[in-house]
Amino acid sequence: MERILRNSENPEIIPCDFSAPLLFYPIRHHSPACSFQLVRTIEEYKPDIILIEGPENANELIPVLTDENTKLPAAIYYFYKDVKKLVSDDAEDYKCYYPFLYSSPEYNALIEAKKLNIPAKFIDLPYCEILIATAENNGLRKDSDKHSYADDSYLKKNRFYEKVCEKTGLRSFEEFWEKYFETAGIFKTPQEFIKQMHTYCILTRNDVKEEEMKADGTSARESHMAVRILESMQEYKRVLVVTGGFHSKGLYELVNSGKKIKSPRLHKLPETNHGCFPMAYSYEAADALHGYASGMSYPYFYDCITQKLLETNNPENVYNSTTLDFLVKTQKATVKKDIPVTISDITSAHTLMNGLAALRNTRECGISELFDGVTSTFIKGEKTVSSSIPLDILAKLATGNKIGEIGDKSHVPPLITDFEKNCKKLGIKYETAVPKDVELSLFTSAKGMETSRFLHRMEFLETEFARMTKGPDLHNNKDRSRVREEWKYRRTPHVDSCLIDHTTDGFTIEEACSSVAARKLMAERRCETAAQTAVDCFLMGIPMHDAELTQIEDILINDGDFFSVGNGMHSFEILYSLQNLYGFEDASSLAHITRCFDKLISALPSMANTPPDRADDCIKIMKYMYGITGNILPERLEYFRQALITMSESDVKEPSVYGAVMGILYSIEPEMRDNAENAMKGYLKGSPDIKKQGAEYLKGLFGTARDIVLIDDRFLKMTDELIQGMDYEDFLEILPSLRLSFSYFTPNEIQSTAEIIADMYDSDKENITDMPAVDERLFLFGEKLDREIFTLMGKESMLE
Repeated sequence: MERILRNSENPEIIPCDFSAPLLFYPIRHHSPACSFQLVRTIEEYKPDIILIEGPENANELIPVLTDENTKLPAAIYYFYKDVKKLVSDDAEDYKCYYPFLYSSPEYNALIEAKKLNIPAKFIDLPYCEILIATAENNGLRKDSDKHSYADDSYLKKNRFYEKVCEKTGLRSFEEFWEKYFETAGIFKTPQEFIKQMHTYCILTRNDVKEEEMKADGTSARESHMAVRILESMQEYKRVLVVTGGFHSKGLYELVNSGKKIKSPRLHKLPETNHGCFPMAYSYEAADALHGYASGMSYPYFYDCITQKLLETNNPENVYNSTTLDFLVKTQKATVKKDIPVTISDITSAHTLMNGLAALRNTRECGISELFDGVTSTFIKGEKTVSSSIPLDILAKLATGNKIGEIGDKSHVPPLITDFEKNCKKLGIKYETAVPKDVELSLFTSAKGMETSRFLHRMEFLETEFARMTKGPDLHNNKDRSRVREEWKYRRTPHVDSCLIDHTTDGFTIEEACSSVAARKLMAERRCETAAQTAVDCFLMGIPMHDAELTQIEDILINDGDFFSVGNGMHSFEILYSLQNLYGFEDASSLAHITRCFDKLISALPSMANTPPDRADDCIKIMKYMYGITGNILPERLEYFRQALITMSESDVKEPSVYGAVMGILYSIEPEMRDNAENAMKGYLKGSPDIKKQGAEYLKGLFGTARDIVLIDDRFLKMTDELIQGMDYEDFLEILPSLRLSFSYFTPNEIQSTAEIIADMYDSDKENITDMPAVDERLFLFGEKLDREIFTLMGKESMLE
């Protein structure tokens, strides 16, 4: 590469003069070599001020980042609410992160400025202004799950690096960068390193069109930064500018153009619509392999490199010793997984790594040699799902699993402070990004209940901090009898950013949840969703005030959707049962159940001809209603029975709903069995299409009164008559409904039904329930044999 750079047609247009009043220092974000050489440059250049690429509205947070108690990774979180539609007509909310690692040149510039007691400033446009100046689907407005302020994509995607990789046999940009800029760059003088960075960045910038830079906001940003640079030169004698290397050429040309530079006009925006906060960040989120646009792969590895470089101020053997450390850690962790990796394997790997470095003309072993060494010796080059565990371990070690911590809490949003306070109180380990498990007892431990409520609150705020893996699922009415909960939790940057987004909702997690619940109810129009919110409040241990209860009452009154009211009633029934179980004195749930039930009673007769695609939902709600008349509203049973009779007398009825009605009426009045039987006989006497409806009728009947089958054999005989009266194609059509009809039966009931059927056919019960399954291989062979026969007969079409 050195020969290529010397022969490049691009002249040195950005001088590297340490005696000049202005010095441009180009960086790649999170590069150890850039950080190491920057510290040496600051020591030699002795600037009066350091200007750094970064949104300038975060300048007040610089003391927070450099606080001695702040532990990296950390980030500045920017947000912008486009209420005025300055970005687009969609009026969206925007956010991004500006991460800082120990390997970040920007962070080291701030630390050195603090040591020298000189000012350091961010000089880029505020985040909101960058968005306004950026075209749709460009720059910070790209559709992406990862929102990062810094972006080194121009350095990674260019023809120059591709040509170098092609000529030298390098496999990726990261391997190219590590060879020529990291392991080699730390042995150069600061001036040599700066010149090489400038040359590479100019070559990459020459491939980018002016239209692209205007569209992604680069032009507007560089104009603003150039104005800030010129302003500083009026006040300070020696100005050091630290920016992404891609910007160096643009800034140099603007500052030296002799023309008046026009900075983009800054908009006056309410403080509630934009701002920034310091927040803890994770190594995983800062990893390029996890989608961070400006990240280096394996950030913890490079943080270790940086700290050794800055501690010793001597690059000799730093990479060799660090790669050996990670090699040994990988071996120890691999052995704990019961995978035999010996000391001799470490020796072989280390020898191979050094040999590869020499062969590749790399001064010391880097991350590429480390992975190649583990691949060749720990797994003997045979990379499979099972054998690649050592590589997975190495990748996790090199990526890192730590979460940073903000030392000065004065700028940290109160919700994050309350989150950390609750975690400490409850013994929840929030300092790591590694997923943790916790098992909670809901009734025997007050701490268990308190922890459960806290985790439910974090889930309600959609922080993605915790996820329940086992326990009562009240929303879906599953496992209600469970008295223990099992959770997985994990802190990621999304947790902090989500809590920051909820800053205006309260000073504590509880206050925020209460505000969000109230806001949801104010915007809600459906009973079932309002009821779910009420259940959420119970799980979170947050009482509902009179205003929220009144709002729920209004929703119930105005919701005319039968299914929404029915599902809402069921949720209120769950809530009522839990309140009784936990000893809550709250009559509101009973009032809600009563109002829902009365609305359903009045609407029930009109549901006789429910559309087929909603029939199952209608049956489910009727079963809810019947259950409620048995234990909560027994006085409503007669009203319910009358509504069912009205449904049964309707001229047009959906078969499965009709069957369910007759089943419930039979459960209320056993003498209604004859009516249910006569209805089935009517289906048997009808046309083939009517007979098909008989299967649906049975499905509804068995779903609400399956014991009707076990009294005698009459219904089974009618079912048998239904099946025998159909041709094969019609039988296949009703088969799914028949299967579903009998799926409601318990194992014991299936055994009893089998005995009745066996008696009907003079057979043995075991012949019905215990018939051996067809061997799958035999079935496949028969299928293949059929295919061959039809092919020989020239009737392949019959196979379709």
